[in-house]
Amino acid sequence: MSLRIEWLRSFLAVTETGGFTRAARTLRLSQPAVSTHVREFEKSLGTRLFEHVGGTIHLTRSGEAVARESRRILEDVRELKLAAQESEGGVQGVLKIGASTTPGNYLLPVLLGKFEREYPSARAALTIGNSGKIMDLLRVNEVDLGVVGLEPDPEEFVSKPFVRDEIVLFAAVDHPLAKKGRAAWKDLAGERFLLRERESATRKLFEVWFGKRRLEPQVMELGCPETIKRAVAAGLGVGVLSRHSIKWEVAQGRLAELRIPDLPIQRWLYVVHHRRKHLSTGLRALLDILLREPRPA
Repeated sequence: MSLRIEWLRSFLAVTETGGFTRAARTLRLSQPAVSTHVREFEKSLGTRLFEHVGGTIHLTRSGEAVARESRRILEDVRELKLAAQESEGGVQGVLKIGASTTPGNYLLPVLLGKFEREYPSARAALTIGNSGKIMDLLRVNEVDLGVVGLEPDPEEFVSKPFVRDEIVLFAAVDHPLAKKGRAAWKDLAGERFLLRERESATRKLFEVWFGKRRLEPQVMELGCPETIKRAVAAGLGVGVLSRHSIKWEVAQGRLAELRIPDLPIQRWLYVVHHRRKHLSTGLRALLDILLREPRPA
C-alpha cells in the first residue's frame, strides 16, 4: 500500500471543514483535485472514509480511526522537517502551545515573547482553551506543549510545576460581602456564583471546595473570564477565577477580592507534554525559558 502526503492533507481538510469545496478553498486547490485525493486514499486503504447522511458528509468508523492516524503521520512529517531545519540552523520553525485560560491569557504571552526574541527564527502559535480541551489536543498531537491547571495522569503525560496559582472569590466593590471586609463561608449560601465551564480546572476545584461544605451553589456558567469579570462588576453575582485574572481590576478598585476562611484555593499550574512526544531542540529551548524565567507579576 502506497500513501501520499497530499492525500492525507486533503482528507483531513475535508474532515475539519465539513465539505470538499471548503477543503479545496482552505488548501488552495481545485475541488476535483481534493475529491481525487480522497478517492485515491480510499482506494489505497480499501475502505470508505466518508458517508453522506442528511445532505452532509460524516466520517465512517474507519474514517475516524484513519483521521487520528493521519494527524499523527502529518505531525511526524512536520517534526522530521523541523529536526532537519534545526540541524542546519538551530532553533526555528513553529512550535504549537496549548494553554488553559489563566496561563494562556495572563502568564504565557510575556514568556513567549522572550522566546521569540531569543530565537528569532522560531515562532510560537498559542491555542487557548480549558484544561480538558488542551489535554485532548496533546493526546492527538495537535499541540506540542501544554500549560494547564490540573496535574495530568503521570502514565500518559510528563508534567512539571510552572507556577503557583490561587482560586479566589470576588465581587463588585459595592457588594455587601465586599463592604463587610471578612465573611464566613456560610454567608455565601444565598449567593449566585459566576463560573467557568465544567471542563475548566478552576470550576472543578471550586466544586470540590463547595462540595466539602455540603452547599449547592446557584450557578451562572460563563465560558470567558473577561465576561465573568464584567458580569460581577454589574452585580450579577460572585465570581470565581484565578487571582492572576483579577489582579489588575482589584488594584484599580474595580473589583474586590472576598476574604473568606479556607480561601484562596491553592493549586499549581503545570507545563505538560505527552510521554511519547519527541522533544525537538526548539521545544527544549522553550521548556527551558518557561521553567527558569521569573514569572510575570
